[in-house]
Amino acid sequence: MRNKKQHYVYPVYFDGKRTRSQGRRVKKKLAVESPTIEEVAQAATKLGVDMEINLEAKYPRFWWLPSGRIQVKKQEGVNKNKLLKKIGSQLKKVHKK
Repeated sequence: MRNKKQHYVYPVYFDGKRTRSQGRRVKKKLAVESPTIEEVAQAATKLGVDMEINLEAKYPRFWWLPSGRIQVKKQEGVNKNKLLKKIGSQLKKVHKK
């Protein structure tokens, strides 16, 4: 069951190959090609975000593909869209390596 005190972030939110209707949640300029859960977690860690990795979770729209997710504790003044933009900008730096 979902915890209302956390945001759930899936790698597909940052996948430049996907369309918005397929699950991408950030602009194309913040998206990268086929991000992994490890890269997303590394980007979140560099931002100092308090999070947990769940490797067994699957994005509901693509339930047959293993993807994982990170669970981020909600912070006051930071909604999910702001969080995704911050992670996306950091993910571009992490993904280049």
